[in-house]
Amino acid sequence: MARTPHHSCFLLMSWEKPTEIAILEGENRHCRTLQLGGLGESAAELLTNKGLTDEDKWWELIERYGGNPSWLNIIASTIQDLFNSSVDRFLSYPNLFLGDLEPRLKAQYQRLSESEQMVTLWLANQNAADISLKPAELALSDSDFLKAVQSLRKRGLIEKITDNGSSLFAVQALVKAYLKER
Repeated sequence: MARTPHHSCFLLMSWEKPTEIAILEGENRHCRTLQLGGLGESAAELLTNKGLTDEDKWWELIERYGGNPSWLNIIASTIQDLFNSSVDRFLSYPNLFLGDLEPRLKAQYQRLSESEQMVTLWLANQNAADISLKPAELALSDSDFLKAVQSLRKRGLIEKITDNGSSLFAVQALVKAYLKER
């Protein structure tokens, strides 16, 4: 579909970018990827539809869960059920609550290779790490280390932070919370 001319459009949504798509993007201009960030302020509509209260606390909730619509929807249901729709009471717990998100994170983590798991655990213990030199404590070849970082980026489990021209990488807060609880 991406190699032959046509007048249609195909939309694929995925947690991770398939390798075939990355290759096709390099070959032609008809195949593109859009990395979606969190919903940001538009997540308020989702929280309104769920009937959550304490609007002044919504932004904190949205930030905690990265603006991810699926995650916010699941957590909003938890807030309705356990906290009578009060975001303020839910946020009185200082740690991220995974609840029904845990099985999704577990499934994603279990799909990782051993080297990807090692890099994820290493990054989870850093605030944000420069990967220009492989850390000595990781028993991986340079190639395996970079392959793991690349794969984790494609899977959306780590995020790239640009700081003064250098690239730093960090594990998403929800993934960190999952790793601490397991």
